[in-house]
Amino acid sequence: MKRILLILIAAIFTFSANAQIFSDDFQDEDASDWTTVSPNYATNAYNWHISDYEGSFYLSVAAFDGSNNLATVQWMISPAFDATGVSDIDITFDNRGRYLPLQNLEVYVSTDFAGDSASFDAATWTQVTGFTWDDSYDDYDWVTGSTSSTSITGTATTYLAFKYVSEDGGDGYGGNWTIDNVVVDESSSINQINSNLRIFPNPTTSILNINSNSNINKIVVSNVIGQRIINISNIDSKNYSLEVESLTNGVYLINIVNIDGTSSITKFIKE
Repeated sequence: MKRILLILIAAIFTFSANAQIFSDDFQDEDASDWTTVSPNYATNAYNWHISDYEGSFYLSVAAFDGSNNLATVQWMISPAFDATGVSDIDITFDNRGRYLPLQNLEVYVSTDFAGDSASFDAATWTQVTGFTWDDSYDDYDWVTGSTSSTSITGTATTYLAFKYVSEDGGDGYGGNWTIDNVVVDESSSINQINSNLRIFPNPTTSILNINSNSNINKIVVSNVIGQRIINISNIDSKNYSLEVESLTNGVYLINIVNIDGTSSITKFIKE
């Protein structure tokens, strides 16, 4: 099971109530814990699968048989994740559409799916909108930090699904969607990390404000695969405005270390 609950990090740092719930970057080249479903109204079956480009792995789906782009509907459903008590689920991922736009990608959440393809039709799937989609079909660039929130209240078995819909494009046409760096967590414009610390606004486009009841000593920002992006020391202030405008849009972890030795880590989104 590839649910990443950051258990190891949580043992070291104090996490907020809106810590990461689920994530998958597919770098283990394995999507076997995801569920592919081709409903009975799909004309042709072309399942989601893992692809790679220059050593980077991601989810991919297409309906091109080598000559034609065919009509199909394909669902890719995440493993169950525990979102008990979460009233506003935030979903973030990278996406890329290629070739002709004879296709569409949609996002859904379910709290009553039983976890197997046989129970798919009996489940309730609620569509989530408001994402930023790649609309440049002639390049190979990702649209990063695609994010949206839903007021759906999570349960102990919550599921995220990507629905790929392709039209019959005839001879010589074909489309493709790819998905990477999927992250689900509790959404909040102000992260009350604990009683002593908060960050805002979140998501942010340029400045991330940090307020602490104790003087801050150090701030470390890392990407979702653990690479350190920002490292600022000797701050010695309860308030700090972190410049993040130069960061690539996406999800980041921020570790805030106080002079008294306490520390906290949480997530922010750069848009």
